[in-house]
Amino acid sequence: MPMKMTRTMESKAHSLAPYTTKRVQFSFYFPSVGKKGHFPSNVSIDESVTARGEFNILNVVSSRNIQ
Repeated sequence: MPMKMTRTMESKAHSLAPYTTKRVQFSFYFPSVGKKGHFPSNVSIDESVTARGEFNILNVVSSRNIQ
């Protein structure tokens, strides 16, 4: 579930120079513990997807265990 005015699903255009990266932060929470799927960002050029991150499985826990 999105937080802090983050939308559930959103498309944004970002321009990147060659050999650069950009970090985009968003806030969300899961209403229950367990394994949850996360679809990462895609990169496209002229509306064709050229790169895609791998699908992730997130392990949602009830509280953090910081060591």
